[in-house]
Amino acid sequence: MATEADLLSVAEAARRLERSTEQVRRYLREGRLGGRRMGGQWFIEAATLDAFLAALRERSSFLDRVRPSDERDPLAAVVAIGGGGGSNVADGKDAYRRAFWWRR
Repeated sequence: MATEADLLSVAEAARRLERSTEQVRRYLREGRLGGRRMGGQWFIEAATLDAFLAALRERSSFLDRVRPSDERDPLAAVVAIGGGGGSNVADGKDAYRRAFWWRR
């Protein structure tokens, strides 16, 4: 059982996670972050928060999880993921227009 010194308030947890207090409360309500209610307020053990933060950092970013597109994907050049048109949105827009000229 954690001592009072090991317990963090929602505000302190939010500062450590770089999230809003409402987001931390949502994590607690959903059971994604372990904590306990005392006197109507949530408290989180420091070790639990550290483990949660480590798990958040281990998750890959959205772009790492997106599969590379195949050549038949007309939006690949527009969103510039995988084999898309790079970071120039204008090039992607032109590639999309060339691929779907018949829709006009």
